[in-house]
Amino acid sequence: MNRTDAVTRILFEAFPTAEVRLFYAVGYAAIGIFCWGVYVQIRKYRRGAALALDGSLWTRAGDMFGKVLSHRTVERRDHAAGGAHRLIFYGFVLLFLGTATITLQYDILEPLFGIRFWQGRFYLIFSLVLDIAGVALLGGLLFMMYRRGWMKLPKLDYARPDRSPGDPDFLRPEYRREDWAFLWTLVIIGFTGYLLEAARLVWLQGRPDVWDTRWWSPVGAALAQGLADAGLTARGGGVLRLSLWWFHGLLALTFIALIPFTKVKHIFTASASLMVRDPKAAQRLPRVPETQATPGVANITDFTWKQLLNLDACTKCGRCHEACPARAVGAPLSPRDVILSLREFANAALESGTLPPAAELGVHGKSRGQVAMETLWSCRTCMACVEICPVAVEHVPIIVQMRRKLVEEGAMDPLLTKTLQTIHKTGNSFGESKRKRGAWTKALPFNVKDARRSRWSSSGSSATMPRSTRAISG
Repeated sequence: MNRTDAVTRILFEAFPTAEVRLFYAVGYAAIGIFCWGVYVQIRKYRRGAALALDGSLWTRAGDMFGKVLSHRTVERRDHAAGGAHRLIFYGFVLLFLGTATITLQYDILEPLFGIRFWQGRFYLIFSLVLDIAGVALLGGLLFMMYRRGWMKLPKLDYARPDRSPGDPDFLRPEYRREDWAFLWTLVIIGFTGYLLEAARLVWLQGRPDVWDTRWWSPVGAALAQGLADAGLTARGGGVLRLSLWWFHGLLALTFIALIPFTKVKHIFTASASLMVRDPKAAQRLPRVPETQATPGVANITDFTWKQLLNLDACTKCGRCHEACPARAVGAPLSPRDVILSLREFANAALESGTLPPAAELGVHGKSRGQVAMETLWSCRTCMACVEICPVAVEHVPIIVQMRRKLVEEGAMDPLLTKTLQTIHKTGNSFGESKRKRGAWTKALPFNVKDARRSRWSSSGSSATMPRSTRAISG
């Protein structure tokens, strides 16, 4: 038998049975919290209005996977961020699949069927791939930190154009804290994974099957060599490995448990948003269901489940904020902030076990989570925000639905109100009489038929008709 055929890693090597059971208990608790969080999010979406999607589910799924795997929407107009996100995405996916592979053998195939495959050449290639995946993940994360911490891009500034500096939700520092906590948590998980591998190698340096094959984990091996050269003994490596094992494991499990409650859930909501996107969002207004008594959105529950999903899909990348022409000229509007405000409102109102009274569900206004009338009427409905969004958030249909409610209540700029009333009364924005509509044709050097008249002279002679209604003769 080839010596490498026996190479593997014992997952809980030298762990007391009580500690193994404790780890599984914490792991199941983390999975339970994760599942509860998923349930809470699904319950929130179900509290929105019903909506039937057009098209085939398989077609939508194929389109979504194409966009996610290619990252073409993420990379558009920001190649650096798109490339870094691609490193994070594929690094994370490979590391997740690696963890799932270990779980598949240790918790399912081996105890139930006696099947072992995580050994030999497969194990060595597995170690190399995961080491490379970790480098990709950390490289992408560090670049994202550089963008936020040193480049300080304006689109990553959460200051709101629809609020004043004295307002409590003007700067929203909690979003910055969440962003940095997300980045640092993944960086620490990635780095402690390498350090844990290095400590294990130093601990087991006397075993040829471990030490002689260490370079299949090149990053861990380099760290192990550095630790050994610095004087770390095999015994010290064992102590360090045990401490890091628990720290790394508990941090990873905490990360999993908190996915549904933090920005990390965009892993799922962004993909779902891409899958349910409306390809004709720029070509038609949102439909008003026949069962809806009045048009538009007054309460958070008037939004469809898809629109509530859109709110959670937003990653705060700021591309819509940067592309909005209204914001560029100083209007009190940022498409990103409209989405984030409504998300805050939806989380506060719809994630609890019981639904608040209807009087507390209104989304129009200037309180936290609400959207002001001035903000909604600042939108040019140009669709720039929808076009540039990498996760298919449909800002304009949401804004249009809220503006429909304002029109229904007459809550508009006085000049706009007067113009609409004039159009309704006279059919034009100038307030001129309908009878004068064809008067402009009198100055023309030829005759124009008046389509408003239904009867014509029985003789068919154009001479019997008014000049403005005569047909063009040969």
